[in-house]
Amino acid sequence: MDERERSKIEREVASKALRRVRAKIGFRWHFAAFAVINVLLFVINMMFTPGLPWFVWPLGGWSIALAFHAFAVFQGSGASDDMLEAEIRREMERRGLNR
Repeated sequence: MDERERSKIEREVASKALRRVRAKIGFRWHFAAFAVINVLLFVINMMFTPGLPWFVWPLGGWSIALAFHAFAVFQGSGASDDMLEAEIRREMERRGLNR
């Protein structure tokens, strides 16, 4: 394999790893929005209609969506600060190219 071909594969691998990292960051933002908004819905519910716990409906539906998002992004693996480099290294090893 010549240097140009290797360089192309490395760019492709880096691009794929970057997409994975962005997906993980997107999940973090999704979770933050979920937490903040559902706390606000709980507070609003308790302030105005404490006898009718309607906040559980959006909480339940959004929890299911968040669980699917987590499964799609992580599939059993966790996120770390070195996500990008780790993804690149794994993909290079998978293709038989060691840096």
